[in-house]
Amino acid sequence: MRGRSGIAALLLVLGAPFALAQEPATVAPPQDSPVVPPALVVETPERPADQSNPAILTIDQEELFSASAWGMRVQADLDQRGSKIAEENERLAVQFSNEEEQLTALRSTLSPEEFRKRADEFDKRVVEVRRQRDSVGRELQDHVEEERAAFFRAALPVLAQVMKERGAVVVLDQRSIFVSAQSADITATMIERIDREIGAGPAEPAQKKTPEKAPPAAPAPQP
Repeated sequence: MRGRSGIAALLLVLGAPFALAQEPATVAPPQDSPVVPPALVVETPERPADQSNPAILTIDQEELFSASAWGMRVQADLDQRGSKIAEENERLAVQFSNEEEQLTALRSTLSPEEFRKRADEFDKRVVEVRRQRDSVGRELQDHVEEERAAFFRAALPVLAQVMKERGAVVVLDQRSIFVSAQSADITATMIERIDREIGAGPAEPAQKKTPEKAPPAAPAPQP
């Protein structure tokens, strides 16, 4: 029996979603985000209100999203959906493991041709489930990315208003800064304003896909 293309292949794909339940899930930054050290922040006096030079502000984009009411809602949803994915993956792993054992037990009672036929059918079902579970994992990640993009679109007018109030001409991401003044950081201010003016955002992003369901368990092999 081709066990490596069967249950072993399934366990490979079950590993990634299952990790969502084993460890606290986190809203990860985009895959193409540069890996850079955090900015150094130093204490400085507040900028005088009558200073004529335009201000340069800084913001921590990751904290802005994850610490906001919107980001925390997305995280809670990710935890819940990830737990369900893990439970379904575990159920499928047990199901296919039992089927494999039953089929192996029947090997001595079947002709080589019949056993090969059943083994091939089993492998095809495992491959199909693997494809579906891959799709579920991708859709969950797409869901987070859509929420993140919607959050920053909604936050842009709030940021523009804060810039206007502070006479700023630019806001820099802290990940691209070597050192900055504490007074330049508007992350906490933005979180408070976004939570007050926007809140937790939409319950579901537009055009959300419905994950495919795994096929029902097949009947136990008969001799």
